[in-house]
Amino acid sequence: MSLPDPGVLDAVRRRRSDLDDALLIVRDGLVADRAGPRRMAVLCAGLRELRADLYEHVAATEGPDGLYEEVRRADPRFEPTVWRLRGEHTHLGLLLDDLLSDLAYGPQDAAGRPALRPRVLDLLAQLVRHRSRDAQLAYDAMAVDLGGQG
Repeated sequence: MSLPDPGVLDAVRRRRSDLDDALLIVRDGLVADRAGPRRMAVLCAGLRELRADLYEHVAATEGPDGLYEEVRRADPRFEPTVWRLRGEHTHLGLLLDDLLSDLAYGPQDAAGRPALRPRVLDLLAQLVRHRSRDAQLAYDAMAVDLGGQG
């Protein structure tokens, strides 16, 4: 099996770093000591950035020269994992779109959105689990035992 192109891995790493930054902004928007419109503005900005970064992550992993295609081409055993991760991208994007829609058209203060915090926390938890599975795929794809004796 050939290893994924180092340029592809670098692109994926950059997208992961961007996602980390956006996750921190979203977490900051959930901090309880922030009040009212400022808290909601930070949360909205973080979720918008997270959505944009997720699009870029999807492009880097699912594109024709992306990590998933290289891994799938190099070793078809990873195809089910690749398809599951692609499905997770779609699901995460829909969750983000729903949250952003609710923020755009709902009450403009945190008091009017009591169910928002659990939804955002659930999204963050799902993103963390996805990132773990994504990293595991990259690790497994590069650490496949090629067999043989020294």
